[in-house]
Amino acid sequence: MSKSITVPEDLYQRAAELAVKDHVSVEEFWSAVFANRLASREYIESRARLFNRKEFEGALEKIPDVEPEDHDRL
Repeated sequence: MSKSITVPEDLYQRAAELAVKDHVSVEEFWSAVFANRLASREYIESRARLFNRKEFEGALEKIPDVEPEDHDRL
């Protein structure tokens, strides 16, 4: 299935330049970018579902309340 989207001209041109460098069509380039973005979002959402505030706060409580050593200061 093919769908059309409207993309600002400058963004399209930048994508077209990268597509040429990658030896793919602009459509293939955009498809890869979209697929990567969707996969990244799905990964982040799956990791977020593992979050447990109680465990996180418990881990924070184990961190000693001391001044950093000199080599750890900015």
